[in-house]
Amino acid sequence: MTSEPVAAAPQAPVKARKDLTQGPVWRHVFRMLGPFSVAVIALISTGIVDTIYLGRLSDPDRPELAIWALAALGFAFPLTFLGNSANIGLGAGTMSAVSRAIGQGDMERARRHGAAAILMGLTVMAGLVSLMLIAMPFVLVYMGAGGEIKTMARSYMLISFPGLVIVSVAMMSNNILRAGGEAALPSSIMILGALINIILDPFFIFGLGPFPRLEVQGAAMATLTGNIIAALFGLYIVLIHRRAITFAGMTVLSIRRAWGVIGRVGVPAAGTNIIVPLSAAVAVAIIARTLSTIDVAAFTVVSRAELISVGLLYALSACIGAITGQNGGAGLTDRVRTTFKVCYWICFFWSTFMAILLALFAPQIASIFTNDGDVIARIIPYFYIVPITIFGYGFVFVSAAGLNALGRPLYGLVYTVIRSLILYIGLIYLGVQWGGLTGAFIGIAAANMLSGSLAGGWTLTRAPMTAKES
Repeated sequence: MTSEPVAAAPQAPVKARKDLTQGPVWRHVFRMLGPFSVAVIALISTGIVDTIYLGRLSDPDRPELAIWALAALGFAFPLTFLGNSANIGLGAGTMSAVSRAIGQGDMERARRHGAAAILMGLTVMAGLVSLMLIAMPFVLVYMGAGGEIKTMARSYMLISFPGLVIVSVAMMSNNILRAGGEAALPSSIMILGALINIILDPFFIFGLGPFPRLEVQGAAMATLTGNIIAALFGLYIVLIHRRAITFAGMTVLSIRRAWGVIGRVGVPAAGTNIIVPLSAAVAVAIIARTLSTIDVAAFTVVSRAELISVGLLYALSACIGAITGQNGGAGLTDRVRTTFKVCYWICFFWSTFMAILLALFAPQIASIFTNDGDVIARIIPYFYIVPITIFGYGFVFVSAAGLNALGRPLYGLVYTVIRSLILYIGLIYLGVQWGGLTGAFIGIAAANMLSGSLAGGWTLTRAPMTAKES
């Protein structure tokens, strides 16, 4: 940043920030985990509700409408998830830069980093979405989408892609607040957008009341509306209510310097996060080209159902960055290492609990998403195979989030490449050849176990626990 003092609005109230370098680490984790869990559950619910409603579409002239809609969502989901993953990665860069500045006691630098992060999110996502819109027709063909299913997937993405630019404001605002140790306010941003989405879903999808029946496009419209409201609310919170950011005195040079700090973590983290939906897209392509449309529909459902078991672990990854970032910035390496250990134990216990729950109610859960007996039969084996291994997947993205906040994104990139590009794709391919969709589930479980063991072991024994200068 420039060496001259920068005029700024009054600092955020002291009570708005939490000192995560004092007190038991586990207490900070659980204090933040509660609100973030509610927020993540709300976000996950939007995808689950979309799937449930689309799986119940019916039309006498199109008897396979529900299966087509689920398959279309299956083709579209990895691509929209790609954009969301880029936003999450840029948010990780924001979290890292702001939390380290706070840990080093420079609140004004933290506020300037936050403002620059919002501008960076809008700029980067506008460019990425433009490229995605150009590539979309070719990618859908590569994935094996055709006919009515391709048309449905394309109509969904034409609406949902522009929303990815808008939601970047909500995402950066969320991370700015989380970097200061807050939990309730950043969660409220996510919850508000999700609730609007869920409320509007049946109106747009089925054409209730004065709304037209938009089916797959309706699900995208509900998401877009929720994203707009969440973005406006998030900007109001960080700019006016908390005064957690300032645009005062910004110059092109100062913005470039701030983008450099944020980008050193945000760009690799975005790349890391993008790998996950890219691998999911390849997995869908493998299934579509090797198996049937019913298998694609079933894989779409289990991808949504997986969110049930990983929801709390996603919330955990949202907590860990603020704690490792502040403590790493303050040079408290023992507390950083303890944070990783606490989070790993939570991953293990939660995975065990969810595995038991999902196995006990597998048929009932599958029937929530669809009435089609063939789809249900293909879904059920997933619940007996994959959930018990989810802790390994949790180790991967919790490790990545914690190390991103320390300014060390390459560790997460390597962990994710190994898990998603090498193990996940490779073992799904082998599994499909050997045992169809159930073989794919076995491949996913093996990828989780192997990658989780690597990420957890390497982080605790080899990764540095110190933070880089922000």
